[in-house]
Amino acid sequence: MSTIPSVNFLAQNKLVPLPVNQNNTFEFIFSSPFTKGSPTWKATPKELQHHALPGPIPEEKPIFRDGITGATLSYGRLRSDALKVASSLVLGPLDLKPAPVTDSNPAVNRGAVVSPIVLLHLPNCLQFAVLAFGVLASGLTFTAANPVLTPSEIAHILTLSQPSVLVTTPAGLPNFQAAFALLPAPLQQKLGYATKGNVFLVDLEHDDYGASAGSLATPPDVAVGGWKVQNWKVLLPAKPAPFSPPKYVGSEAALRAAVIFWSSGTSGKSKGVILTHKACSSAIISVWHYATLGADERLVGLPPFYHIFGWANVLMVSPAFGATTTTIPKFDPQTYLRIAQDTRATHLHIAPPVAVLFAKSPLVKGFDLSSVKACTSGGAPLGASVISETYKRLGILVRMGYGLSETSGVTGQVANSWAELEPLLGSTGSVFGGTEIKIVSIEDGKTVQVEQTGEICIRSNYTAISYLNNPEATSESFDDEGWFHTGDVGKFDAKGNLYIVDRLKEILKIKGFQVAPADLEDALCGSPLVQDAGVSSIYHEEHATEYPRAYVVPFDKEVLKGGPAAEEFAHALRKHIEAKHAPYKWIRGGFVIVEAVPKSPAGKILRRLLKDTKGHLVHVYEEKIRAKL
Repeated sequence: MSTIPSVNFLAQNKLVPLPVNQNNTFEFIFSSPFTKGSPTWKATPKELQHHALPGPIPEEKPIFRDGITGATLSYGRLRSDALKVASSLVLGPLDLKPAPVTDSNPAVNRGAVVSPIVLLHLPNCLQFAVLAFGVLASGLTFTAANPVLTPSEIAHILTLSQPSVLVTTPAGLPNFQAAFALLPAPLQQKLGYATKGNVFLVDLEHDDYGASAGSLATPPDVAVGGWKVQNWKVLLPAKPAPFSPPKYVGSEAALRAAVIFWSSGTSGKSKGVILTHKACSSAIISVWHYATLGADERLVGLPPFYHIFGWANVLMVSPAFGATTTTIPKFDPQTYLRIAQDTRATHLHIAPPVAVLFAKSPLVKGFDLSSVKACTSGGAPLGASVISETYKRLGILVRMGYGLSETSGVTGQVANSWAELEPLLGSTGSVFGGTEIKIVSIEDGKTVQVEQTGEICIRSNYTAISYLNNPEATSESFDDEGWFHTGDVGKFDAKGNLYIVDRLKEILKIKGFQVAPADLEDALCGSPLVQDAGVSSIYHEEHATEYPRAYVVPFDKEVLKGGPAAEEFAHALRKHIEAKHAPYKWIRGGFVIVEAVPKSPAGKILRRLLKDTKGHLVHVYEEKIRAKL
């Protein structure tokens, strides 16, 4: 434990109750829930009722706009097209039906009712939005995968979730076909992607969705690599069967799985985080009241919608708040700055590398960002110097938030002005309403006192119900009193501001994505060139992110001498990792060739000692990582 407490009371915030949605998330979002007089407004504490939309969101209000093509989805079309998708999934040839609530079994996924799963494998785009809302409306279960995942990583997700529908791009299809080939034959037969007509393609380069007022003609089915695939627009028929989203009663919304996100664990394998309809929609209420967003916001959809940051703070809030979000499929500094300028963006959701761009890049001087009131930075820690420099340079407030997939997104945020924020640099601020956070002793699990450090535990109506088909990880992280044990180490100050100081779990945060060192170590040790390996991280100040750094013991001891043999060895391992893992997991921090990896008597890698291990460092990417160790 750390310092002696200066104030003698327990490190746990006082809960501010907020309304809870007990219905289908789609129905909630498209009910204009934050207008004065709505059921949500009436159930909101009096002191928060001043924050309300002036009226129902107009049908013609632009909600999503493609930042490249300019194609636009209005509020009314987004809703109607999502219902077409829902009708096609449930009442069309696929004939997918939500699982009965009687399937709930406390011994399986803590009672979560997981319906047939629809998996999206897309970058941010209009198609992602309408498909995601369509799945929510249908009562089926939605999941999404990062488009850069490798076949082996996709195969793991397919094995755990067994999606009934896949939606990907022409570039992504070969990875699914390769992943499918890795599955056991009985599972291949069950999923039937090659022949069932349950694989859909979104060809973003040639798709004019959003550019037309109505549903567009769809190309015929085609065979690609032996698979029967359909254009996704068959899910948008001109005359769909009438469809109404299911209504949930009692505790049903707290049991029905709405979304599954994929989060890495110390085992190295992704865990499926199950969020219920109650969790997803109730979390939006917390964001509305505490994230300072209001009516007519103009946002830039940069954070990936398949990641909890983009999902909870951009995709879901856009129709719920009536915001206009301009999507961008991938980060390009000039494109991003142009979109922020031309759309007169009011609030930006960014990852630390974008904050560094704001603070230091001369490119920013050529753009007018005066419309931006503030930024929310998430996904990974951000240095105080970057926040200060951004404010001094652009007058933009960069607010840190703290949240996880397991908490449906952000649980707290710091300050609404520079005068408030400056003294709290390094903090993630106070806790949002509807959320309880306590700091518990790492030794005995008891709540510690203010200013003492311990593990951060979170409880709310927005907390995940379970990890998908992973009882061991679920029991480790979720206790019987409803607390989620985050694995993060932090403390409260006397004013209730939260500080994150360390991580219990050996997880790296690479540009907002979680990377398990054990996963990379396993891959490295799978190379015939490697006798042993340990993975740590190195922080790149200019990019404001950690990068993996590998400490490897070669079988060929000549490699330890350095020179061409070491270079050849390191580049061979680079190619080995690139073939197995997504780019954000690549060893951009370099390879340190060492005689031995430090371990405990029990054989556990002493990760804290890796950075002090002497060896020969080889950088395998053009840019060398110049950072503080």
